Amino acid sequence: MSSVFQRGMSWHTYLNLERDLIDVTRYVALDKNHGGVWSERIAQLLLLTGSTVDSFFSEMRMSPCLDQFESVIDLRQKPEAYIGDYRRVYEPIYQLSGVELAVRYGLSEYGAIRPFLSFACYNNPEWWIDYNDVKHEFFQNMHKGTLDNLVHALGALFALNVLHMDSKEYLANIGLIRMGNLDTKLDYEWSMRNLWPYLKDSFIGCRTGKTIDCWATSEVFFHLFRSDPKPSS
Repeated sequence: MSSVFQRGMSWHTYLNLERDLIDVTRYVALDKNHGGVWSERIAQLLLLTGSTVDSFFSEMRMSPCLDQFESVIDLRQKPEAYIGDYRRVYEPIYQLSGVELAVRYGLSEYGAIRPFLSFACYNNPEWWIDYNDVKHEFFQNMHKGTLDNLVHALGALFALNVLHMDSKEYLANIGLIRMGNLDTKLDYEWSMRNLWPYLKDSFIGCRTGKTIDCWATSEVFFHLFRSDPKPSS
């Protein structure tokens, strides 16, 4: 397992970026009505977040948990990979287009987002396209550094952290991934030894059936894991 995930490096990088977003909310409330608000600072954060998503995708290629996929093995041979390569390889495995996150912090709720929704149509997300525009011509495209793009980019990074098997194991180990019953608000205390069997076989979330919920949450994002319909091997 890559030390990027084993030591939690990817998650700590995510947390730093999330704190930066939270700092932005001191001046612009995290409200859907403010989605088009842009600034130099938000554009800079979009650059950092988009670049981290790109690096995360690249690092995933070397994970032993993906050795079974020929598409991943082929991807490892490419000296340079792009978002289209990642979309083609990772969408069938993680079903990223179906990932939904609840976004809330501070004075209001932003609502639900699906940062990889366009993967289902073999397209790149709008936030990714705008991130690239800002990256290549920062001053001309600074206005594309919007709050909505930043929220979607950071949500994408959160989703990758909680779904990628190596990172998921780390997050389960530190208690960030929880299991229980959301309807009754019952949150069970699970040891890593008991929790991991529910998570280790499913790339889209867990194989818990209908009797138990599994979720991951940060200060900004909440994700309820989907149950994998395939039987555990």
